Amino acid sequence: MGIQTQSALIAAILLLALGINVAFQERRVEHRVAFTAWVGGAFFYNLTWFLHAVSGSDFWRRMLLLAGVVFAQACLRFFARYLQRTFTAARTAANVMTAVCAVLIVTDLGAASWAGWPVAALAFGTYAYCLWRLYLVYRAAPGRVEAVRLGYLVVGGAISLVFSALDLLPALNVPFPTLGHLVSTLYIYFWMQVIQRSRLLDLKELLGRVLGLVILSVAVSVLYTGLVVWVGESYGLFFFNTIVASVVLILIIEPLKRAVDLWLGRLLFRETYELEAQLVKLKAELANVINLGDLVERMLHHLEASRRITHASVFMLEAGGRAYFRANGIGPVDTERLDVVKGRALLDALRREKVLLQESVEQRLLDQGEAAERSPERTRLDDVRRQMTALHAGLAFAFVSGDRLLGFLTVKDERTREAFSSAEIGLIAGVTAQATAIIENSEIIERLQERDRLSVIGEMATGMAHEIRNPLGAIKAAAQLLDPADMADEEAEFVEVIIEETNRLNTVLSQFLDYARPYKGATETVDLNRIIERLAMLIGAEEHDPPIEVALRPAKDLPPVVGDPDQLLQVLLNLSRNAFDAMPGGGTLTLETRRERDPARPGRFLVEVRVADTGEGVPDSVRSNLFIPFFTTRKKGTGLGLAVSQRIVQRHGGTIHADSQVGRGTTMSFALPAQEDFDALTGEHRRLLAAETA
Repeated sequence: MGIQTQSALIAAILLLALGINVAFQERRVEHRVAFTAWVGGAFFYNLTWFLHAVSGSDFWRRMLLLAGVVFAQACLRFFARYLQRTFTAARTAANVMTAVCAVLIVTDLGAASWAGWPVAALAFGTYAYCLWRLYLVYRAAPGRVEAVRLGYLVVGGAISLVFSALDLLPALNVPFPTLGHLVSTLYIYFWMQVIQRSRLLDLKELLGRVLGLVILSVAVSVLYTGLVVWVGESYGLFFFNTIVASVVLILIIEPLKRAVDLWLGRLLFRETYELEAQLVKLKAELANVINLGDLVERMLHHLEASRRITHASVFMLEAGGRAYFRANGIGPVDTERLDVVKGRALLDALRREKVLLQESVEQRLLDQGEAAERSPERTRLDDVRRQMTALHAGLAFAFVSGDRLLGFLTVKDERTREAFSSAEIGLIAGVTAQATAIIENSEIIERLQERDRLSVIGEMATGMAHEIRNPLGAIKAAAQLLDPADMADEEAEFVEVIIEETNRLNTVLSQFLDYARPYKGATETVDLNRIIERLAMLIGAEEHDPPIEVALRPAKDLPPVVGDPDQLLQVLLNLSRNAFDAMPGGGTLTLETRRERDPARPGRFLVEVRVADTGEGVPDSVRSNLFIPFFTTRKKGTGLGLAVSQRIVQRHGGTIHADSQVGRGTTMSFALPAQEDFDALTGEHRRLLAAETA
């Protein structure tokens, strides 16, 4: 039995394994049936070649001719399906040749020495035509990733075609190494990767696997060959030594495989090896990290040190839940802040899939075809691709806790045309899983620190009430006992200043106590439309010079919320008075309600109230400090109004946010969970509303 016969048998066995692997995939694989048929045709061809070479019978010779016809038809069908082409002319020619070959197979003509050449012409001609059409599609490929993948397939197909043609030389009495069976099988294996994963494995990674397998195979072969030479014809000793060698092999195969993989990694995949080494160090360091800033800094440091990545960014969810901001990064990006509305396509995909490859997104767009150009799915994929491009994200990894997207990591290596290998993606995904746990823990620690801080403030406030209010009341009473009629005008003015400033200090102290003391209100079902109507009445009863117009925009069918109506009215009064101060020359105050989807909890809804003015606006440097206690830009302001408002909203499980443009006005808004979603609240807000009112 020659090398060509043995290689045909090995190829048949491998093709059978590949066909079973694809045919019995649990998940849906596109073109699975057509590809399995092509693999089956190749398996039939190699098997009948082996059986004909071994037996030399006329029956298996005719079966070999039939296998050539089956392979040609299966190949033509698969490439037509994958390339989404009709191949009308080629199919007609193939059918005519198939009819001719069928006559040769079932008649006495099949016994003639030349009968195999028409079948060979059909098989090789069809295969060459399919590869030519693949080349044409490669030339017209719209995307870089798709062009790279098709380029690999075109080159591999040309190599397999050449080696398969060289297998015919021995039939012409031309001696030549026959490797076509195995080369074609390897090429079909590459196709299996494309069919199953919609992406080609990195060629270096595949080469490393093959070399590792060869090295291990050689080691095992040397071991067993040594046994055969040693024992000679003593079969009993050979059997005993084989058992001993097998036990030893089972014990050392795993460490030997790891050693081979490590050596090959250092030799062939230096970049991947460096990345893995840096990520191992990062994992060890993250075991002691609880601070979010340290987490981001260490992740980016090790990613940059790996020299595998040119762009990397960590985006985290803002406190208000309206956008994801770039906490830090390597390399420039086009977007520093991703709004949850504008970036919904990317954010939803990240929350759902955890890992996004721009390459895969582009491939899915190509798979949609021209007929689906305006489909919602194509629009969504277009948005995802556009947003990943703006973020310089070849890969994006989500930090997901339950159904919440806490943030995400983007990485890219713009120096290489190919995507990250599967091994590299797995390494980075392992680190992001550990980072997600750290982010969750940092949130818990932050809530505990906030509670401790408020507890200290509460104790301080209680002491201040005793130490300040009693002498403050005495100062005010003493000043009021003085008769301004018995004083000079200047002295009387000083008395008025004492009384006025005492009242102001008492107001500051009262607001400070409101901010610090536990919530004692009673919760009930609240209609926010009625709250803003009541607020409009209160504002209308006041005199404003110059006058201020109040515009009401209540939403229809607004769901109720759960809360304290008096506390919520206080929030709206605070926001409205700030708006009045921002419009010294008059203007319009707009009170609006609306129903919005909750960006942090898919399927849930928020009820939002907006208080908008047409005043001077707030600079960015000021807006970032608006909710800090005692920060104020007003001469007689206490700096506690917005801090108190924020605290009330947070106790109701909501968020408060400020949007402003200098010269165009400010919009203050807060959002609360709808009553229908109130029972879904967890954590600090739920405990406050449930326990503090008990």
